[in-house]
Amino acid sequence: MSDWSVYADRLRDRLAYRNTFYDREPRLDITATLPAELAGACDFVISSEVLEHVPPPVERAFANCYALLKPGGVLVFTVPWRTEGKTDEHFPALHDYALAQLTSGPVLVNRTRDGEVELFEDLVFHGGEGETLEMRIFSGPDVLAHLRAAGFVDIRIFDDAIPRHGVVWSEPWSLPIVAKRP
Repeated sequence: MSDWSVYADRLRDRLAYRNTFYDREPRLDITATLPAELAGACDFVISSEVLEHVPPPVERAFANCYALLKPGGVLVFTVPWRTEGKTDEHFPALHDYALAQLTSGPVLVNRTRDGEVELFEDLVFHGGEGETLEMRIFSGPDVLAHLRAAGFVDIRIFDDAIPRHGVVWSEPWSLPIVAKRP
């Protein structure tokens, strides 16, 4: 999902690999109903810095990552997360929403399922193309709970540094996570 071209191109050249995007072809909205041909079709799914941008409820994204995988398939992903506390869901009642540009900057306008109109300012955007509005900041415990609830097993936080391959983690948060579909 929106993989960095440096490794996406290498994977494509060596495997039956397809990178997908939310904002352009080949499209994949990880929160929507999956195309039938993708259900249970993948040996692995890579999701790097994507799930913090999907609209709530984020549980759909975790469930669809699981549904993409064949039995024994592996999800490899990263999201920004802190080691403690709860996930900070910025827009928990998000339903019918749009970004608007005011002279003071971008705002998010939302109509909740109950019809209440909400306006959010001071939005946080991450670099890159497509939908890059930060929807949440995860907590590590909540990420693990989402994975377990989706059915993943053998969940491992990858904290092993391998400097010769450029893998060095200086902090104990936002580390890559690997999870397996049984």
